[in-house]
Amino acid sequence: DMETRVWVLAVLAMAISSVTAGLDKIPDFIHTCKRNDPNVNSCIRKSIEELRPYLRRGIPELKVPSLEPLVIKELVAAEGSGIKITTENLKVFGCSNFTVQKLDVNMKTHQYLFNIKLPHLVLDGRYIIDGRILLIPIRGKGRLTGDIFNAKANVSLSGQIIKKHGEDYLHYNKMTIKIKVVTGKLRLDNLFGGEPVLGEVINSAINANFEQFMNELRPIVEKALAKFMLESADGIASSFPYKDLFPV
Repeated sequence: DMETRVWVLAVLAMAISSVTAGLDKIPDFIHTCKRNDPNVNSCIRKSIEELRPYLRRGIPELKVPSLEPLVIKELVAAEGSGIKITTENLKVFGCSNFTVQKLDVNMKTHQYLFNIKLPHLVLDGRYIIDGRILLIPIRGKGRLTGDIFNAKANVSLSGQIIKKHGEDYLHYNKMTIKIKVVTGKLRLDNLFGGEPVLGEVINSAINANFEQFMNELRPIVEKALAKFMLESADGIASSFPYKDLFPV
């Protein structure tokens, strides 16, 4: 689920795909796209692909962090589902290997719809968990490791033009993320204070019901990450006048 951040960083790539302000010269790796281009969808998609190796190591001048690894310092997932999970310093490897499978942009309404796939993600971090998953009581804290294969997401991003300093700026105001994770494996070390038998039982139950396990956590993770990454995308878009981001 943490791979959602790379999906949203693809949105950031769209936002900076035609940056002409704030830099003395447009970097060679930025493929510009005109807003009236009839093939703007494929243009933006190509721009994202060209940015991918730079997203891997980060683009400091555009305030885009490195994707390898993607580090989430803290994520608290808690809702009415009866489970509370906190992760700390969660590292996600493999985010920069994303592919954009479909992308639709409406430049008039500033609506973005896209599908993204990640072939393999590796997770490594710390966790604290307390509650019930699959009707099974679960409690513990320690190291979390895992692999997620062929994750997909549908992402919707909405924006509007606002006036600032007498110029038009693009303001992103809504993002929804729907994640689909089917295959993978997780391991939670030190469950129940390190009780080995119970720990193995719970880990086996989680992995035998991996998709269902992820479905229980998915809504709260989607909500938390959508909020975080909407703010990140809007921060970049609002740094440049719209005419510079998407020239005519």
